[in-house]
Amino acid sequence: MAFSESAFFENDSAEEQAAEDFKFLYQLKGERIDEFILESYQAATILDNMSYKAWHQLAVRHYRETQKYGIGHADVSEDIVEKHVVPAVHGFFRAIQLSKGYTTLQDMLRLLTVWFNYAQHKRVVEAVQNELNSISLDMLIQVIPQIIARAHIQHKSTVDLIKHILVEVGKYHPDAVLFSLYVAARGNNADRVRVSKDVLASLHELSPELVEETEVISHELIRITLLSHEMWHDALEYTAKMYFQFNNDEDIQGVLMPLHEQLRGPETLDEYYFKQKFGKTLASAEQYMKKYFSARKGYRNAVFMQQAWKYYTMVYNECLKEIKRVKTILLENTAPILLQCRDMHLAIPGTYDPDRELVRIDSFNPVIKVFDSKQHPRSMQMIGSDGNQYTFILKGHEDLRQDERVMQLFGLINSLLTVDDETSRRSLAIERYPVTPLSSNSGLIGFYPNCDSITDVIRSYRDAHQRYVQEENEMLYNISNNWQSLSCIERIESYEYVMEHTKGDDLQQAMWYSSPNAETWLERRTNYTRSMAVMSVVGYILGLGDRHLTNIMMHSSNGKVVHIDLGDCFEIAIQRDDFPETVPFRLTRMVILPMEVGSSIEGIFRFTSNHTMRVLRANRDSLMAVLEAFVFDPLVSWSYTQEKEANTPTQSAAGSRNASSVVESQVFSWKAMSRPNELGNKEWVLPGSRPENPYSRSFRVRGGSVNEKGWQNGNPKAKSIFKRIHSKLVGTDFDPNVPLSAVDQVEKLIEQATLPDNLAVMYAGWMPI
Repeated sequence: MAFSESAFFENDSAEEQAAEDFKFLYQLKGERIDEFILESYQAATILDNMSYKAWHQLAVRHYRETQKYGIGHADVSEDIVEKHVVPAVHGFFRAIQLSKGYTTLQDMLRLLTVWFNYAQHKRVVEAVQNELNSISLDMLIQVIPQIIARAHIQHKSTVDLIKHILVEVGKYHPDAVLFSLYVAARGNNADRVRVSKDVLASLHELSPELVEETEVISHELIRITLLSHEMWHDALEYTAKMYFQFNNDEDIQGVLMPLHEQLRGPETLDEYYFKQKFGKTLASAEQYMKKYFSARKGYRNAVFMQQAWKYYTMVYNECLKEIKRVKTILLENTAPILLQCRDMHLAIPGTYDPDRELVRIDSFNPVIKVFDSKQHPRSMQMIGSDGNQYTFILKGHEDLRQDERVMQLFGLINSLLTVDDETSRRSLAIERYPVTPLSSNSGLIGFYPNCDSITDVIRSYRDAHQRYVQEENEMLYNISNNWQSLSCIERIESYEYVMEHTKGDDLQQAMWYSSPNAETWLERRTNYTRSMAVMSVVGYILGLGDRHLTNIMMHSSNGKVVHIDLGDCFEIAIQRDDFPETVPFRLTRMVILPMEVGSSIEGIFRFTSNHTMRVLRANRDSLMAVLEAFVFDPLVSWSYTQEKEANTPTQSAAGSRNASSVVESQVFSWKAMSRPNELGNKEWVLPGSRPENPYSRSFRVRGGSVNEKGWQNGNPKAKSIFKRIHSKLVGTDFDPNVPLSAVDQVEKLIEQATLPDNLAVMYAGWMPI
């Protein structure tokens, strides 16, 4: 567009033309300013070629220019690539060479973002390839998950370069890549599977024993996460809901038939026992299922399905009993190969550090404990070559790749808190733990020693004083048997009544009585308050939900809190339809009372929160670099973008079908088994932020798919999440036109977190009182 003086007089709408001309001049001025800034940073790198800040700022400026043209837009000209994309790649590589520890991650992630967004341009790939040898392989270790996540890109030169990087890192640091490669090799994306298997084949030639050990151990650990009776229980629960409640029979074949096939080839004593006990019953169910699906859709006989579910129901009931009965698992019955694994070359999962002595797996404890919680995680021990015992939580039903990314973010935040004078002086940090995914729905979490959930601490204290563990909920349900369905005003009144008639000081008293002296108590109280404040602010920025007391652990010796189960990020708990969360973080009475003698958040909590928010906001560019890679990561995006789709049946429940009354009665029986709250049992109020989903997360993952290409090209949902995080880090989260200071922002957050109107409408299992 050119400035037209004649058009100003000739155009009937002169005012509109003038506005367009002024807009053009403003944009022209802005472009010149951008060019001036780029030239200034370029000059700075010439004047001081060893300045990290100069190279970092130059790279970031070019990076931001690339964002104006869209992510990987096909129409981006080679001139733009040469002008901004290639210089951004060069600038980030130079910054990484000159970086100081904690700044490496942000530059590495932005480098990968630029590369992968423009992977179709030959010059970009060549620039990455030419600069790759200028940085240490050690620096690539921390971004291995992000590199593997993009192995599906449809550009041969980029895929070849990804393979080269993974092989080179694996050659010198095999323990840093092998578990991640096997997770990808077991995935559903064909391109990523192929790349991972190619890399594993190359690494097998270099380190055959390590590769084989990783395959065996990861396979056997996955086997233990879900035993036969648990797999069948979850599968039947999921498919029953899909068929009887939503009239969707398509998922049944995809979920149940592979289990029928697996039943034909048992490998362990546990699997042989299951086949011996249920083989005939399940074979009968399979026959009726095959008869049902032998006809075309719309002509299938519901009687066959009815007969199949009679047999499946018998198996389901027995599996449910077995799940409740099993408290320990013996490796000799479930994974005997692990008992033979001794003096191995493979490092203890999550312990590898290129700067420290390698601790290898020496052996496995033959007995595994099963926790009595809704997902039944296991506690297992590995004995290291250093003679120490390493305890892990072995989890099924969950994709821990997101937790792995969150730990990356926490590592960066700890680095930022360490270099700030105020936060470093007080040793502020997030308590982290190693996370090792084994597959898309299982993994290992390093167990924090001497830790109990706050729920367990309260339960122990109340048991010792002969008090009902859920006395607050008991009082609520004495007010109304259906408290969750009361109006907002009625729930607020009930909440205030219970607050007046209960103390809620159990955690405070437990901390006091468990301390051997006043000095220890004061130290624990201070650590508790500081760690709670740090995670409250960090959790708010991340949009972390589901912070019920079972997901907050407390160290028994030093009082620090450890947050677990980090799956609900980016405010999905606030945005969901059923039981949305209404507070930015947990700051209930039970949590507040142990903080100060005056039972107040004034003092350590507020001071720590203010400084944590100040540090995060001052380093928002670093945080946004990590969070951008997180938000647009195709392997973890499903957890916060496809929950509604995954929970929505692929076939409408409104569809009609010709079903007998027996099938209708089957509907009720399955609803009754999976939703006991409808039967009036008070004990259904389990710890959580909403009632337990009647089918497991692992099957929701299998039922859905992630549009990875769409995410690479920029999904609107991801962009809105990114914008929301940015608003929090600049203080415009409450009003986009009125930025708040860090102190004022914390004040508003505390006000929201403690407002009775917000707490009263939370789900009772979240324990808002």
